[in-house]
Amino acid sequence: MLIVILLKGVPARTTQAIQMGGVLNREAMDLVLNPHDYKAVEAADYLKRRVGGKTVALSMGPDMKLIPLMKPLYDAEVFGVDEEYVLSDRKMAGSDTLATSYAVALGVKKLVEKHTKPIDDLSEAIKKSGYSEAVKAKSTELYRANLLSNRVYSELPSVKDSVVQRFLGGAITAETALAELADEKDRISKFAIVAGIKTTDGETGSVGPQVAEGVSELLGKVLPHATYVEDFEIDPETDTVTSERKIGYLSQKLEMKLPLLLTISTEYRPRTAPAASQEEVRANNYWGKQFQAFKWTADDLGADPRRLGLAGSPTIVGSGVDVGKSPVQKTVGSTLVFVKPQGALEFEGKKYGPFTMGDITSSLPESLLSDLRAMGSVGVFGYAMLAAEVLS
Repeated sequence: MLIVILLKGVPARTTQAIQMGGVLNREAMDLVLNPHDYKAVEAADYLKRRVGGKTVALSMGPDMKLIPLMKPLYDAEVFGVDEEYVLSDRKMAGSDTLATSYAVALGVKKLVEKHTKPIDDLSEAIKKSGYSEAVKAKSTELYRANLLSNRVYSELPSVKDSVVQRFLGGAITAETALAELADEKDRISKFAIVAGIKTTDGETGSVGPQVAEGVSELLGKVLPHATYVEDFEIDPETDTVTSERKIGYLSQKLEMKLPLLLTISTEYRPRTAPAASQEEVRANNYWGKQFQAFKWTADDLGADPRRLGLAGSPTIVGSGVDVGKSPVQKTVGSTLVFVKPQGALEFEGKKYGPFTMGDITSSLPESLLSDLRAMGSVGVFGYAMLAAEVLS
C-alpha cells in the first residue's frame, strides 16, 4: 500500500507578510514542521503497521529548508517515513491553497505512476525473457530502488514465495505471474493520503480536501475524503476505511473505499495493529528506506504554469505581523519603499538607516522623504517589486 503523508514547513512564529497577496518569503525565515502534521505521521505509521506498504512524505516549498526539516522523520516512531519528496520550484512561489493543492495533487499522481511503472517494466521483462536471469536482474534492480514490494520480489529470508521467486522456480507460469503483477498494480492504485487537520500559518484546513479534488480530476475517478478524523480503522480484505470524526456537537462515522484522503485531528490516537496480520504486512512492505530526498520541479510534474504560484492563486490575503517586531505591511500602489539600497543617513541631528531595497519609509521625516524621492531612492511599491520579492 502506498501511504502518502502531506507535510508543510511553517514559520517558527507568525511572520511578516506583504498585504497584497499575503506572500511569505519562506526562504528567508526559520521554518518548523507544521505541528498538526505529526498526527498525520502517526496515522501513516498505523496504516503501515496494519496493512504494510510504504510511507512517503510529500511537501512543497524551498528544498534547502524542507529537506533538513523532514530528515528526522526517517527515525520517527515507530517505523518512521520510508521516502521523502519535495516539490520545489520558483514557479510555485506565492501559491495559495488552490495552487498548492494543484501542485500537490500532481505530486501524488506522479508518485502513483512511479510505483506502477516498475510493475509494467517487470511484466514486459517476463514477456520478453521468460525464465531467465534478466528477469531476476530487473527484479533486483527495482527492489533495491524501493519500487517493488516483498510480495513481488524479496531478498528477505522470511519471504520465500514472492511472484518472481515462484515464477523463476517454475512454480507458476508466465500467465499466472503476469496476472499477479496486474493485481499488485491494482493494489498500488488503492493508496491512502493523510494530512494534518490544518497549518499554523494558514488555519484554513482546506488543502487536504482540495488535494482530494485535484487527484480526482487528474485520475478521472472520485477520491473520497474525510476531515477532522479522530479515529479510523481499515479492513484490508475489503479495502474499506471506517473513520470517526466530530464537527462541533456532531459525531459522524464514515465508510469509504480506497483510494482516499484523511485529515487527522489533534485528538487522534493510533490503534494497536493486530499481530495476526504481520505476515501480510511483511509481504506488502518494501525493501527499506531511501535516505536521499527527491526533488521535483514544475516541469517534472508536467504542471500548467497558469495554475501555479501567483498566476494560479485567486486568493488575496491580509497582512501578517512578526511577533516581537513592529507591524510591517506593504500595499501595492501606495506604500513608499526604498527602490535601491541606501546607506546610513543623518538628518537634523538624527541617524536613520542603513536601508535595503524594499524597506518601508514610515520612520523618515517628511522633508527627508521628499529629498529621497527627488533623488530616485524612494518610490511606490508596485507589482514588479512584489514579484521580485516573491521570486528572490
